[in-house]
Amino acid sequence: MSISRGLWVSFALIAILLGVATVGYVAHAELATPQNHDPQPAAVEELPPLGTVEIPAASASASAVTVPASGTGRFVTAPGGSAPVGTGRIYRYQVVVEDGAGVPPEQFAAAVERTLAEPRGWTASKRWGFQRVSSGASDVTVHLATPATTDRLCDAAGVETRGEVSCRGGRNVVINLRRWLTGVPHYADALDDYRHMVVNHEIGHFLGHGHVKCGQAGTPAPVMQRQTFGLEGCTRNSWPFPDQRNYVTGPYTA
Repeated sequence: MSISRGLWVSFALIAILLGVATVGYVAHAELATPQNHDPQPAAVEELPPLGTVEIPAASASASAVTVPASGTGRFVTAPGGSAPVGTGRIYRYQVVVEDGAGVPPEQFAAAVERTLAEPRGWTASKRWGFQRVSSGASDVTVHLATPATTDRLCDAAGVETRGEVSCRGGRNVVINLRRWLTGVPHYADALDDYRHMVVNHEIGHFLGHGHVKCGQAGTPAPVMQRQTFGLEGCTRNSWPFPDQRNYVTGPYTA
């Protein structure tokens, strides 16, 4: 009986120690350099719950821009491709633009390429890279879609966008044409920076990252923060690794 009791005590102590170690790892996982892993297929909610969100207005400089509310629902693949950038696992991606969006597919593809090739981007982790392709197998497709089509695609993935924001569902990244053309007020003088942030944010979801909050007022906002809705005291920032070495993050949020 005493031997049996001793074994049970030993097992209990081991279980407690393992539990503590696991909790510690989960609590600090986001603060470390992101790990290379397969993208998670589940959709990631982009909007806060109904009744708690203020939809961002167009920036003043973009208020005269006409944004088509809907297109044909058909997408044109940007031709050509790029050389691989980054190291580690190379994700092959396609870029497509909705017919009727008014943006040439080549133009949108060039912008996405610049974002994903930037040394301050996700490649700074040294764990993954990207290559744009126009045919054959791919891991993710980056869409530029009108607000109506964004809603349709995102709703199908379980993400509510209300014609205003972008989403990632499974292996599809959907960039809302409204935000691409008009930005938001706190990026009014830096539309290109906002575009970099949106692409990095949604690709971050594809890589398995969830939403976080501003870590500390006056510091760069994490790219996985919902910067479209505000900066929460942080300063605007488009890049996951703004100094090319350190991953900027903050507390997890739903």
